[in-house]
Amino acid sequence: MSTLTSYFGFLLAVLIITLALFIGLSKIRLI
Repeated sequence: MSTLTSYFGFLLAVLIITLALFIGLSKIRLI
């Protein structure tokens, strides 16, 4: 159960980082 929780936490972190980078690149392109 602990492994599953850490796996989902890692997946969530990667998703947030990817979204943050994507939004950042979009803002840079708009400016």
